Amino acid sequence: MGLSLIVLLLATVLVSCTKQYIARDEAETFRNVIVLVPDGCGFAHMTAARWYKDAPLTQDSMEVSMVRTFSANSAITGSAAAATAFATGYKTWEDSDRTKCLSILPDEIIIPVRQKIAAGDQWRPAATVLEGARLAGKAVGLVATCYMSHATPAAFASHWHSRDDTGIIMEQMVYQGADVVFGGGFSYLIESDSMIPGSAQKGTRRDGENLYEVLLSRGYEVITTEDELLRLTSDKEKVWGMFAARHMVHDIDRRLFGPAQPSLAEMTRKAIEILGKDPDGFFLLVEASQVDWASHDNDLVGVVTDYLVFDNAVKVAVDFAKSQPTGRTLVLVFPDHDCGGLAMGDSGIDYLSFRPEKMLDVIKRTDLTADGIAMKLKTEGGGIDTERIKEIIERHCGIDDLTSEELKSIEGTLRDTANGYLNEIIGPILSRRAGVGWTTFGHTGNDVPMFSHGLERSPKVIDNTQIARLCAEGLGFELDEVTDRLFVDARHLFDGAAVTFDTSGVHKSMGQLVVERDRKRATFPFFKNIMIIEKDTVSLEGLTVYSLKADKVFLPAQARRLFEAF
Repeated sequence: MGLSLIVLLLATVLVSCTKQYIARDEAETFRNVIVLVPDGCGFAHMTAARWYKDAPLTQDSMEVSMVRTFSANSAITGSAAAATAFATGYKTWEDSDRTKCLSILPDEIIIPVRQKIAAGDQWRPAATVLEGARLAGKAVGLVATCYMSHATPAAFASHWHSRDDTGIIMEQMVYQGADVVFGGGFSYLIESDSMIPGSAQKGTRRDGENLYEVLLSRGYEVITTEDELLRLTSDKEKVWGMFAARHMVHDIDRRLFGPAQPSLAEMTRKAIEILGKDPDGFFLLVEASQVDWASHDNDLVGVVTDYLVFDNAVKVAVDFAKSQPTGRTLVLVFPDHDCGGLAMGDSGIDYLSFRPEKMLDVIKRTDLTADGIAMKLKTEGGGIDTERIKEIIERHCGIDDLTSEELKSIEGTLRDTANGYLNEIIGPILSRRAGVGWTTFGHTGNDVPMFSHGLERSPKVIDNTQIARLCAEGLGFELDEVTDRLFVDARHLFDGAAVTFDTSGVHKSMGQLVVERDRKRATFPFFKNIMIIEKDTVSLEGLTVYSLKADKVFLPAQARRLFEAF
């Protein structure tokens, strides 16, 4: 067999993994599935956290697989493409412009080989594990430390071609109907001329809709503090926790910058407590969002402290799974991608004399992340007061030997923030003294580990798309069938009817589809799960999604029956 044919066959196998989970001899089914994602990390991040903990991580007792993470157009994935893969079972496109797809198919795949998407499926929404679990009658929840319209949680509950359009994404998340949502992003619920409840800040929406009021009208309790979270009783069935206007803060920064914010473990425990009351079971996504941001800053302190907070959340999930012997629970733990290229060791050190105490001492004496220290310097640095800068660095990092180059970099970035991120100055200062190295401030294409609890036969090396198929199979449904149920081209649904749509306000989360026949008129607002017909508002089992790239509107197949019934 020629080499070119072998390469082609291998590529074909890889492409097929983007379409279908490789069947096992006998399906394993579960009542509950909990997916926990430490965003943006790899093996070295975990190694450093283990050294600091001075004990095994919770994941260390679990089965281990290897996961490939490339996207449809790059060997190094972005977060939106990665989350789409393990939410939907499909690779998608993410580039440096505005095409950063969330649970929507691209028009073609070029990695590992070029492959066109079928004409009817180009830029079509792809159903997620959360949507499939909800249709299967299970409770569903999302927990994260970012704003909730950020890439990973958004990929499970929204469909759009750009992860940056937070207004559109948050609207879909509200109307998606998840039972529990805990994280940040209150500003994306509130109109730009209105104050966020309990805050001195204004919202960011531009569509005139107050999504906070929508949540209340739909029977949700909305909470904003750790105390309110801890007081929630398990008889609550529908809760949104909005603990920050935008992102929550790094865990060790909470003391100064977010004292009313709960920990990731607290949010995970309460989410499981509420969702676990559903007799049909539940699906829960938990993301430690800010491990990734610490990696982007090359900040070892932020990486380790946020990872250990994530480890506490993993323990909550595994303890729950072990307490439910008759109601099987699958727990999966995996990063969406590696970030930073962290290595235990740097080119400037003698690797045979590297001692963990040097690294651990830097972490122990630092009481804020690079992000937290940057905020301190911006607010307390006295402008470009050299002595004040030195005092802040020594107070929060225990560093009294800043080099002239390091001090110059700090001062220069404080003076001209447009030409640099202060976090990316502080992070390397800490890492150099810890003796660890980084290859980039961005993502890497390294494979990542997946830890599993509950599988009788864990996979060896898998593609990230197979994780979605594994979850769906475990919960008893096929993702492609859910896609065909939820996302039908509206032009094919209503025989003999006039189907038109207005996209003039789409970038402000507005727009609608109109269906008219025999003096009957139905309106389907974009990004919501409702049909307005005559004087009635009827709930749909899925969202009305406008695909800007395809210039098509997709509806649940159920819409045809509901329209005909009137």
